[in-house]
Amino acid sequence: MVKKSRRTYEIELIDGQEITSRRGLVFLISEGDTFINAKSVFHELPKKKELEVRTRFDYWLDGGTNDRWFHGWPDIPEYKDCFVFKWKQKNQNHRLYGFLCNPSLKSPAFQLCVLVTDATKSTEKTDKRILDYLTELKSNDAVIQEISGVTGVSVPRQVR
Repeated sequence: MVKKSRRTYEIELIDGQEITSRRGLVFLISEGDTFINAKSVFHELPKKKELEVRTRFDYWLDGGTNDRWFHGWPDIPEYKDCFVFKWKQKNQNHRLYGFLCNPSLKSPAFQLCVLVTDATKSTEKTDKRILDYLTELKSNDAVIQEISGVTGVSVPRQVR
């Protein structure tokens, strides 16, 4: 009999990134899920690239929009909560994928972006398997509990 290991999740604030009254940005971390690697990929970036990506984080946190730097999929209902930050490095298109949620009942307009994984792209098309897994993670009770711990409120089922 093979014992199935239980995955654990943690939410970690990104060093140097402030949570504003409107938006926040965090990493999802998991000991048991190798797909979840956004934190390690981000911290392995060369310093100049890290600063470039941080500038994009800051711009999003301040309420900015720029489809060349980041975007979601609001016109595709099943992926409307997925989100991506983008940059180029060594002639490759790099991505940090995550999902958006509104975890606070006190501030329903507050948006949290939970960064999960990375990918490189050579085509315009997005790998739907990534978006499917992000959608699954957003509904995972253990992930929801961790998000609630960061924001201090429980996430109601209807906003999951």
